[in-house]
Amino acid sequence: MKLTVLGKYGPYPAAGGGTSSYLLQGESAAVALDFGSGALGRLARFVAAENLRAVVLSHLHYDHICDLLPFSYCLKAKDKRVELIMPDTDCFQRKIIDDLDGFDIKFIKPNMRIGEFDFSFEKMRHPLESYSMRISSGGRTLFYSGDTAFCPEITEIAAGSDLLLLDCGRAENTPAPHLSLSEAAFIAKTLKAQTIATHLNPALNYVSPSPLVTVAREGETYCV
Repeated sequence: MKLTVLGKYGPYPAAGGGTSSYLLQGESAAVALDFGSGALGRLARFVAAENLRAVVLSHLHYDHICDLLPFSYCLKAKDKRVELIMPDTDCFQRKIIDDLDGFDIKFIKPNMRIGEFDFSFEKMRHPLESYSMRISSGGRTLFYSGDTAFCPEITEIAAGSDLLLLDCGRAENTPAPHLSLSEAAFIAKTLKAQTIATHLNPALNYVSPSPLVTVAREGETYCV
């Protein structure tokens, strides 16, 4: 599996940046994990958007979904449809998504097969219903936290993963409902797993505290 960072910021991008979106590619399928600002144009460098097997949303906050709107125009223009897998959340954003053309909506179940990928989902701790994703294919496993505050379950759910993609949007010693960089480093050390720090707050300066933790770079592709 290959993971490409399309957008690494949250809740808004730094100059020239994009918000949370990632491209996962296997032997025969490509899936987008979240679809924030800038995702559609950046995706086109790697895969034709209409050829995605699916878009999978961890949750429905704007910084994870906003490029679905122009993507809908793209799909309508090309007379294509793409599967959209998301939480069954009753919120304003859900009403917007329901009105978009081009998507075949399915709701998250604990375990799902999407193309060649086996997904398992666990509810995390966030103001809006949000899910982590454990994704396996070809004997390799990626764990994506989605947006979440720290909870002990993360180390249990992510154990045995080959690569961790962790939300690091919280400044240290603040109450924001996200992980901090030091918490991501703790998880990486506990699991002895290579980790990519993402969902970066553009107001913060990120310096990796551990050889296990890489600060995400947009456009970079990582092997799982």
